[in-house]
Amino acid sequence: MNGVTLVLCIHNHQPVGNLPGVFEDAYRSAYLPFLEAIEEFPEIKVVLHNTGPLLEWYEAHAPDYIERVRALVARGQVEILGGGFYEPILCAIPERDARGQMQMMTDYVAKSFGERPRGMWLAERVWEPRLAKTIHDAGLEYLPLDDYEFRLAGIEDKDLAGPFLTEEQGVAVRVFPISKKLRYAIPFAEPEETLNVLRSIAERGEGGVAVFGDDGEKLGVWPGTHAHVHTNGWLKRFLRTLSENRDWVTTATFAEVADDALPRGRVYLPTSSYPEMMEWALPTGARRSYEKFLGKLGDDGLLDEWGPFVSGGTWKGFLSKYDESNLMVRKMMRVSEKIASTQRRADILETLDELEAGQEPADGGPATVPAAVLAEAKRELWRGQCNCAYWHGIFGGLYLPHLRTAIYDHLIRAERLIDGARSGTWDHAEVTDYDIDGRDEVLLESDSINVYVAPSRGGTIFELDVRRADWNVLATMSRHSEAYHDGIPEDGDAEYGEGIQSIHDGLNVKEEGLARLACSDSHPAVAAIDHFLAPDVKRAEMEAGGVELGDSAWGSYEFELGRRNGSIGVEMSRTTVVTADGRECPVTIEKRVWLTDGGKVRVEYDLTPDGDLDVLFAPEWNLSFLTPEKEWVSFHVGDAEGNGLGKGMTLDDVGAMRVDDRLRGERLSISCEPAAGVWTWPLETASRSEGGLERVFQGLTVITHWRVTGGRGARASFAVEFAFSPLPAE
Repeated sequence: MNGVTLVLCIHNHQPVGNLPGVFEDAYRSAYLPFLEAIEEFPEIKVVLHNTGPLLEWYEAHAPDYIERVRALVARGQVEILGGGFYEPILCAIPERDARGQMQMMTDYVAKSFGERPRGMWLAERVWEPRLAKTIHDAGLEYLPLDDYEFRLAGIEDKDLAGPFLTEEQGVAVRVFPISKKLRYAIPFAEPEETLNVLRSIAERGEGGVAVFGDDGEKLGVWPGTHAHVHTNGWLKRFLRTLSENRDWVTTATFAEVADDALPRGRVYLPTSSYPEMMEWALPTGARRSYEKFLGKLGDDGLLDEWGPFVSGGTWKGFLSKYDESNLMVRKMMRVSEKIASTQRRADILETLDELEAGQEPADGGPATVPAAVLAEAKRELWRGQCNCAYWHGIFGGLYLPHLRTAIYDHLIRAERLIDGARSGTWDHAEVTDYDIDGRDEVLLESDSINVYVAPSRGGTIFELDVRRADWNVLATMSRHSEAYHDGIPEDGDAEYGEGIQSIHDGLNVKEEGLARLACSDSHPAVAAIDHFLAPDVKRAEMEAGGVELGDSAWGSYEFELGRRNGSIGVEMSRTTVVTADGRECPVTIEKRVWLTDGGKVRVEYDLTPDGDLDVLFAPEWNLSFLTPEKEWVSFHVGDAEGNGLGKGMTLDDVGAMRVDDRLRGERLSISCEPAAGVWTWPLETASRSEGGLERVFQGLTVITHWRVTGGRGARASFAVEFAFSPLPAE
């Protein structure tokens, strides 16, 4: 029988911002036991990739891991892959940052493990053709990608037994197809099944190369895998089986294959990823249709033949599917450009020594930033490019508030470092199409606060950064309809207890009450969303969706920038039509958002009806907090004892309220002029995790409301002000 070469590539990753206990558990359950196992089988060669967040964790908590891997590299058993240090989606970040992150990883690997990496792991295998040049120019030679991506390019399965060359602008890198059959067999099938896959490759002729490349978390972190892989001995049986079959199965590194095996030809891969990712990136309606189509092909026995020609969406589809993802990317891009602009100035100053006396930077940024601060800002930016919080498939990701919060924390910290070179207090107003929707937004920035306003979308505030605390107060998540929501039982239709199985793909539904969360909100969960409601509406009705009497919540405003008493702001106006009791009443809304020189955010309203009006005017504010638990975050009115955020409240005649966030050490104070009625409830979503469908706390919804009555020309004025301060020591 012909022999076959097997490359075993293990990719270990934990995202920036993941909980400390998750890092520790993954290390004890998967990463360390795998290392211990391969140490016992020196004849088995392995390729290993650990991402930057893990490498930093090892340094702080398990330095022995790095030393042990270094020893395996020195004896030629392990090859270390490079890549983007903080595991970004390379095609979704600026080219300069992609190059910088890859260089950072290359330098780290050379220093820590004794050899410069020749190959790389591509985050989520998200490929765009232009990356060939980016990777080549970073000094890397090869990378593994899913065999699905090769099949989309028309390569037949029988030919996927070795590396190919791909190029961009005349420079080439090798690409290795990862075997889907091996991914599905390891570690879920017995070792003999892996041998069967390898035999099928060996039968194609001499020189066949098979690649297994997948997450190390499959080997101990995923539910049930630690017992299967380690306690019950699957991994050692697998390694022993490979050792016993060395007469025809040779384990090798990518470097050895690249040096010894000729490429099987040129290939031009389309923009792609693994098939599940391309499915998840589709809009939910299209995803449902896609799943039905694949199911139809499977039922008709045509999936193997026609499946390679069925492609889903692309990773960037998440930016149109989820407004929250797009806004994080735009923040990242803005901060990246600020850093790049500062770097360009630094490069110029190296040549010119100094700017001409009195010359200020054109973009209003700092003239100089110390090199060490600039380097720290870049690192914070790159941490904020970690991919996991920017998308959602079937587990966590974008829906996990601690991951989203971490991204904003690092991006705001990077921005604060860059802007920190300005002396004294400052402010800056800018009009730009920030979110790439064809309509302008207004960015108000100062030394203490950022406030981003969307006049074309109801004059809403979609980002509010407290620079001192590196905190985006609006890093919230709306409810989105997901394909896996199909089949969730209605309350009362099932027993929950230890968990039930829904009719959708065996999805475990962990508690009752999730059906009402399995839907899409009518608007993103941002701030200053203005509602006109019937005067007798109750909190429960509004929480369930309410009934709008006008289009003020999302209508477009005319606007202009303003300045008043040292404050900068945007002044907006529009006329909406409020329909109540069968009568239409035009109402002129003047809305002003001010960023005050004292670091407060003030939103003012003047309402002037052109007829008789009797409604509730109810602005909505969605605020980001990590937990509803009272011991960490509490809601206060006056001197009353605080409440947790997990239950709704109905309050009357509230002039001032506050939220004390002990996790951040910050106090958010909210004042209403005049005193207002207030409704609150927890902002929650239903999303899937490894354990099943669960409720996720995303923050607090606060609705301030006033009764507005009067005839034509009767002007009513309201204001809501937000102030931020460090939480007093207890």
